[in-house]
Amino acid sequence: MELSITTSESAINFDNYVFHAALCHRCGTKIYPASQMEAHLDRHQVKDMFLEGELKKLQYSMGRMR
Repeated sequence: MELSITTSESAINFDNYVFHAALCHRCGTKIYPASQMEAHLDRHQVKDMFLEGELKKLQYSMGRMR
């Protein structure tokens, strides 16, 4: 059982098999296996929604301080 990462950014070799990765355009993370990319992007979306909610709370608080 030999593990080697190729110089290519989108593949990994393991036991004479080549597994292709997906490269996230938002954070640059390589996702193995590529089928997990949708779940990874969902986590980005959840984080964005959380930060959006926190920003709205902060804007509301700052507006009341004026």
